Parts: sequence; structure tokens; C-alpha cells
Amino acid sequence: MPLEPGKLAIFNMALGFIGTRTIASPNEETLEAVQCQLFWDRARRSVLCDYPRDHPWPFAWQRIQLAQRVFPEVYDGVWKYCYGWPNEALRIIAIHNPGKGRHDRTIPFVVRNIENSSAPIVANQAIFCDISPAQAECIVDVVDERVYDPLFTQLVSRKLACYIAIPLLKNNQNKVQELEQLYDVAFQKANEQAVQENLKEDLRQMDDGRRWADNHDTWLLARGGLPPTHWPLYNVEETE
Repeated sequence: MPLEPGKLAIFNMALGFIGTRTIASPNEETLEAVQCQLFWDRARRSVLCDYPRDHPWPFAWQRIQLAQRVFPEVYDGVWKYCYGWPNEALRIIAIHNPGKGRHDRTIPFVVRNIENSSAPIVANQAIFCDISPAQAECIVDVVDERVYDPLFTQLVSRKLACYIAIPLLKNNQNKVQELEQLYDVAFQKANEQAVQENLKEDLRQMDDGRRWADNHDTWLLARGGLPPTHWPLYNVEETE
């Protein structure tokens, strides 16, 4: 019976990719388990951040209200507002106005380091933009393996295999390169599938919008009079 998605299953998939023995528990005191645990956080976060900006992992995608922080004087005249980096975020995808729909335009922003030797590194990261209040579309670190989809499970196990191959195989560089190439191939396939799934979703949204528009007054449509939640996808740019 196959293992359910989880840390043990991912560890053993990674060990299988490099051709070593598997383990019975993620917490056992064998060299294989110790190395998997050592590189687990790095592998997971790497795959979460590797995915393209336009097609992030759905289970790790969150919209977070940003907390404003004291504005550094050196940025006067460059940006209007400064926000702290969300503690749970690994990557910022976009900045939005609060309350806007899924098709609102994103706001230009930059992430800069503000020196403060007494603060943790993450506290030094600041987000600058020109709107207040602001929300961020983020990729967050998800440690609950039960929500991982099969593509992510495969990719994170391959990434973990790349990291643990060197200590387990005694610097077998050829095997490491082979594992990295296999990860790249799997990543490209996963990306192509994500693009297709997002395209299907966009087409569905467009079709829903057109069906709604067909049942309402064309005079309103011509003047952008549709409620924002019912704007057809193809008309979003014209009505903003």
C-alpha cells in the first residue's frame, strides 16, 4: 500500500532517488534520517519560492494585510509609505489596494533592507509603495504536508535529494548533477501543467462574465455600469 503524502513519504522518495536505504521514521537516528531533517526546511522553502510568479502553489498563496512602519527619511520623495515584511511570508508576489477584486491592478513596490543591527534579519526587510493601506499577495511557508499536492510532493522530494546526495554519497558529483537535471525537468513539467490549469480557470471566468453580460442591459455594459464583482474578464482594463 503506497505511503500517504507526508514527511516520511517525501524523505523516502528522496532517498530512493539517490539509491540509498529508506527509513522507518523521520526522527530515527540514522545518517539518512538526520540528513533529510537537516535539509528539509531548506528544500521545502526553496521549492515554494522557485515556482513562477504568475503560477504560485495555491496551498501556499495568501493575501495579507501589511503593517505600516516608520518611514525612513532617506526614502522621502522616492516612495510614500513603508510596510514591514510579513513574518510568515517567503516571497511577495504583488501589492494591492484592500477590498479590490481578483483582477485589480497591482501596485508598483520594492523591497529594501533597513539596517538595524539589534533586530532579526526579517525585521530589516521593508516594503515601499505609494498606497495606504496595502495588502500583499504572498507565498508563505506551509509545514503541514497533508495539504501538499502531488506535483509539490514530487518536486520537494527531488530537491531534497539534491541536497542530501553530497553527504550521503561522499561527494559523488556526477550523481548530484544528474539529480539536479531531473529536478529541472520535473520543475518544467510542473510549470507547464500550472500554466494550463490557470489558462482553463481564466477561460472559465471569461465565459462566466460573458454569460452574465448577455443577461443584462447592453446600455450599462457600454458605459461600464456593471457592479465590480460582475465585470467580464475582457472588460476589466477598460473599466478601471
